[in-house]
Amino acid sequence: MRRAWRALIVLALPGCADKLPSGPAGVPGRLVFATNRNFGQWDLYLMNPNGTNMGQLDPSLANDLWPNWSPDGNRIVFQSDRIPQAGDSVNYNVFVIGVDGTGLTKLTTDLANDIQPAWSPDGTKLAFATDRDSGDYEVYVMGAAGTNPVRLTTMPGEDGQPAWSPDGSKLAFAHASPTDSISDIFVMNAADGSNPVNLTPGTGAFNDVTPAWSPDGTKLAFASERSGQLEIWVMNADGTNPRQLTRGSAPAEFPSWSPDGAEIAYDSDGHIWIMYADGSQPTRITKQLYADVIPRWRPAP
Repeated sequence: MRRAWRALIVLALPGCADKLPSGPAGVPGRLVFATNRNFGQWDLYLMNPNGTNMGQLDPSLANDLWPNWSPDGNRIVFQSDRIPQAGDSVNYNVFVIGVDGTGLTKLTTDLANDIQPAWSPDGTKLAFATDRDSGDYEVYVMGAAGTNPVRLTTMPGEDGQPAWSPDGSKLAFAHASPTDSISDIFVMNAADGSNPVNLTPGTGAFNDVTPAWSPDGTKLAFASERSGQLEIWVMNADGTNPRQLTRGSAPAEFPSWSPDGAEIAYDSDGHIWIMYADGSQPTRITKQLYADVIPRWRPAP
């Protein structure tokens, strides 16, 4: 189950110096992503979709992962194992920081792992996963300042990777069966966790993970092993019409839609890629000898 929550991160292979990417990558905007280019630890970097204007968000000696933008695009929430709690080994907490690297604030302070934060569309709440309940990961929601955490998921098994629908009424998430740890994509009411519905039933021994809503709320992109390795798929928001988008030589994961819904960023083989939303013209953006993963597209200003 822990494998599904972290998904499959594959070490990058050497790349070559090519001309600047165009096509699906030749659009305005910013991406935040995680990379292990600094001494093997995970740090957050920002770049343009074509790979230019790249810079580190906040240097530290910690592992910073799972970035997500605030709706106004001015702050980034993420999980980090920096500032360990007394008596604890390595645990993750939720932090927020400005896009200029200022205003770092720790939002959770318990001794559990609080991971995979996601900002609500109205900016008032954060969904996240935590193992504070007897070691099983559950989805919680708290105020954007870290106040009043409330548990939403109650099904047997583990839940995580929450993603808000654009209207804020739903949360998609990955749920792992307690019997075989195979993950499916569920959706539930964001207000209270009611009415959880499995959108990917019947996929058997294959994990479906990392859901991401299209900006218009009509589709969900996700990563699935149903074709033999993790690939990017898309389906209607009710789970119908699942279609495979990527067919690479290495696993693909962590889809993120561009603000206009025309492109999808993702990672594969330790590089950031961008393709059109129909799966055409997959374009590699990062090309160096380290792993670049979990791209997230900045919301439209």
